Order: sequence, then structure tokens, then C-alpha cells
Amino acid sequence: LVIGCLPIFGLRLSTLECLYSPMCLQKLSNLTKNIYNNLWLLNISIPSRFTPVSSTLIRTLIDESFIESWHIKSNYSNYFEICAPSTCQYTYEKRHDALYILTTFLGLYGGLTVGLKLIVWYVLCITAKVQEYLIDRRRRVEPINEW
Repeated sequence: LVIGCLPIFGLRLSTLECLYSPMCLQKLSNLTKNIYNNLWLLNISIPSRFTPVSSTLIRTLIDESFIESWHIKSNYSNYFEICAPSTCQYTYEKRHDALYILTTFLGLYGGLTVGLKLIVWYVLCITAKVQEYLIDRRRRVEPINEW
């Protein structure tokens, strides 16, 4: 057994070898003062992929989810025969993170800035030309032809 700052740190660095030894198991039972009344000696002769199982770190067992073997049997043809879907589609959901939102807003701001500068410039030019035309029209002197 290993002792760490937190019990979980010590547990992850420990092995199960004490649970395979009768003397160590008795000491552990005495230390826990009957909190765990039914401590059983583990059988080392049972085959395991964690070899030797007595010296495998508990961290390794936790990381491997205590799974000895995992068998995946996929039969998609049977699935499609039973379900007989007329169409097959899937959806992909993606959450936008802070960086995506920030760049989107900066792009929107930049696009609006450039777009509004161009629009305001052309509107001001057209307004100035219309105003100049109106002023020029008022100033224009037309001769009066008297017969």
C-alpha cells in the first residue's frame, strides 16, 4: 500500500498484492478495526490479462475500467434487414466555443465597418452632387426674351 497526500493518490499507486497475502490481509483487517468484516483472500491462480495481477497498479486497473476482455460484434446487414430504413441520416451538433464567438463578432464588426464606410461615402457623394445641382439650378440666369 502507498500513502499519498490524498487517499486517491495513494490508492492509484498501490497494488493488490496485499489482498493476495493472508498475513497482509489480516493486518489490513486489524487496521480497519472491523469496518470491513468480510475481507476475502483473492485467488492468484485465476488467469487475467493484468499479469502479474498482484503487482499491477490500481491506476492501471482503473484506467482500463477493470475490463478483462471486450468483444465487439457488429452486424450492420442484420440491422438494416430488421429495421429496413427508407433513408439514413445523421445530425452533427457542435457547440460554439468562446474563440469562435469572438472571431465571429470581430469579423462582423470588421465587415460592418468597411461596408458602412463605403455606403456612407457614396451616400455623401450623391448627396453633395444633388445639393450642388440644386444650388446651381437656382443660380442659373435665364435671359428673358422680350419681343
